[in-house]
Amino acid sequence: MKKSLFALAAVSAFAGAAQAQSSVSVYGIYDGGFSQKNTKETTTAGAQTNSQAGGFSGSESASSRIGFRGVEDLGKGLTANFNLELGFNAGTGEVTTATSSNTANTTGATQGSDTGVRTATIGLGDKRLGSIAIGRQLTGMHAILAGDVWGGNNMVGDMTYSDFASTSSGAGATANGRVNSVATRSSNMLTYTSPTVAGFSLRGDWGNTVATSSNYAGIQYAVAGAYATYTYGPITVKGGQVQAKSNEALSVAGAYAASKTTINGANVMYKAQGLTVQYTIGNNKTEAISATATTLSSGVRAQKLSASYQVGAFMPFVQYGIGGTEATRTASAANTSTEDKALQVGVEYSLSKRSNLYAAYGTQERALKRNSAAKTEITDIAIGLRHTF
Repeated sequence: MKKSLFALAAVSAFAGAAQAQSSVSVYGIYDGGFSQKNTKETTTAGAQTNSQAGGFSGSESASSRIGFRGVEDLGKGLTANFNLELGFNAGTGEVTTATSSNTANTTGATQGSDTGVRTATIGLGDKRLGSIAIGRQLTGMHAILAGDVWGGNNMVGDMTYSDFASTSSGAGATANGRVNSVATRSSNMLTYTSPTVAGFSLRGDWGNTVATSSNYAGIQYAVAGAYATYTYGPITVKGGQVQAKSNEALSVAGAYAASKTTINGANVMYKAQGLTVQYTIGNNKTEAISATATTLSSGVRAQKLSASYQVGAFMPFVQYGIGGTEATRTASAANTSTEDKALQVGVEYSLSKRSNLYAAYGTQERALKRNSAAKTEITDIAIGLRHTF
């Protein structure tokens, strides 16, 4: 009898240990609330147009998502893992499953966040050697430019992250304001992250997509990035560069056309006793490449100073930024270079460790640098509840 009880206890203990070695969890963010965006555009002649958009669509402080991740302990410090994350509309609950962003295109622009599939990776981790992940995922540049003060929000006023844009009714559709617009995330990408040694850690991204027809013509897309992080006490410094390249020939005899976007970014952060202060800078240059010439398609430069302070359940925050865009460097009246400025202020209130109320205001302006009245001004207000699970 004692032997049977001992055997049963041993089997139960072994089963419990085996179960602890492999786990799958569900996580996500649900951000619901009200927002209103007002856009005023002034033409070169001084005529003004106004438009409004908004409603109870939510996802202003963070994109709503649901994800599944799993980790299996393989022993000796080695683990296997996977991560699948889908984005959804907080106002309707609809999960977008369009596949346009999972394929390459000539600009790489649809390698961004416009698909419901945010992350789809499988990988290995080692405590001594670091980790690798393969699949669709954020680039290392995303965390640098989004920053740590209300990072990843979807309002205007965040100079290095918002996708502020203007049209021909205002300052001109020169460029998407998000510095990381064509390399927020990428499909078919391999990522390596090193362990942290003496405060230093490194990351590398590399990936490509090739869609060929029977005559070997088609679309090709590639991304490559390198990043470094150094932490010393309350100070953290991050920096890196990523390049996104693409080309397309619709037939073997078709004219060669390609695009290359180079993004540089860095930030330095001080974080201690509830106070976070961060300075972030970035630039984006996109070039069109033909068989005979390379020309500038667009450029974006941005920098911001951000701060937040946790005092009890309240966390007020503010960020101010300046920058600009260009589509040509000519000195003529056709020059569409702009000067941009942005401000974002708000406060969060913690109802619990997982639920936060927030209220925020953002404003952003883009004005032509040449002697003109043309400019685009956007203001954005939001009130919401964000639950993390």
